[in-house]
Amino acid sequence: MRRLPKKDLLFDKLHRGVVWTCMGLTLYGTYLLGARVYRYFTVIKPARQQRELEMIQENAQASTQMLDKIPELKG
Repeated sequence: MRRLPKKDLLFDKLHRGVVWTCMGLTLYGTYLLGARVYRYFTVIKPARQQRELEMIQENAQASTQMLDKIPELKG
């Protein structure tokens, strides 16, 4: 007759599998978080700063054009 493995051995193997799965998910999540942080500092933040600079320059040009149209007050 064939001997069946004990419950403890089965639970140990299941627990080990769950632990390895959690470790793998943690490492993968850390990689994804690092990729997002890297992309933010190398792509998104410089593009946002460039867009803000362009908006400031457009507003500066618009305000100088408006200054030409303002009538002078005589007092």
